Amino acid sequence: MSNDNWKKLGVFAFLDTGPPFANRKDYSTLVMLHGLSATAGFFKHFFPLAKNVGARIILINRREYPGSDPFSDQDHALIASATHDTPEASENANLFMKARTKELYDFLCELVRSEDLLTNSIILAGWSLGAAFMTAFLTYAPTFEADEIELSRYIRRVIVYDPPSIALGYPAPDGYYYPFNDPSISLDEGMKTFPLWATGYYAHGETLETLSRTALDDPRPTILVMSVEDIGMAICVPPSLSDGVDMLLLQNGSKNGLFARLRMTALFVPDGTGEGWSNVEFRYFWCDRSVWPIISGIQSFIAETETARQLGKLVRKHSIVRMNGANHCAHWDEPERTLKLLVSDD
Repeated sequence: MSNDNWKKLGVFAFLDTGPPFANRKDYSTLVMLHGLSATAGFFKHFFPLAKNVGARIILINRREYPGSDPFSDQDHALIASATHDTPEASENANLFMKARTKELYDFLCELVRSEDLLTNSIILAGWSLGAAFMTAFLTYAPTFEADEIELSRYIRRVIVYDPPSIALGYPAPDGYYYPFNDPSISLDEGMKTFPLWATGYYAHGETLETLSRTALDDPRPTILVMSVEDIGMAICVPPSLSDGVDMLLLQNGSKNGLFARLRMTALFVPDGTGEGWSNVEFRYFWCDRSVWPIISGIQSFIAETETARQLGKLVRKHSIVRMNGANHCAHWDEPERTLKLLVSDD
């Protein structure tokens, strides 16, 4: 996982295990996007396990993270202008995320072309805030004109991996602490407390009323068992500061309804969506000892899909995977179990 291992394709720097087999192409390719203030290196524990699960693993650094292209002043201004709940702000937020989807779409098309990947072989996953890029992908990818690569034929499923409720546009319950909404501290001060809060283990009940607000003493939060070197490799703070693009996206995507629009379009496939894209599976992978916004999110998702079924609404083919006993950093603390669940078809 040294700097020599990084590759570049389009706007993205990425890490790639390469094919797991020397003379076979019948393998899955897991393409992962990280979340807020993390990097692709946060998933480094997957790499030695790739051959064991028969998968190729590609870890992308999103733009503004090490090795990938920074955003232009115009890109930054576009998401910064999406502060309010107005038609113009909503349209600017849509344009920003559509452009991010096109970058990922082009990356995957070139990957298929250059690596001669088989159809139905790509599993695309986004962790935490990265989940918003997954719903954006399912929303906007069908709007792009295919060249010789019909990308939908190569995508087996899209996974939102342990998404917080905010990244899917679900409202948060009243009275629960969130570092970035703490009126007593600034956004940048909230970022300092965020890793400890987000990487703890919590013992929740099965209802909204029994969500735990206090982390367990044992196991300890993941950030406390990581070395200084590991933290330096896995964490990148600037995009999550108050003027950083990720923080602007997190704040504005909630305020103007972007995240909710992306979720609903991804989940409830609009008329006119191409048949290939309509058949791409949506998987919700969650860890039941994660911090409360993760648990609130899956509860909202289950309620929404059950209500939709009762009303006869057409819902995209989807599945739910629960990882028992795991926290928001399952890929670090339990990489083998996490990777097997991510690439499994069960």
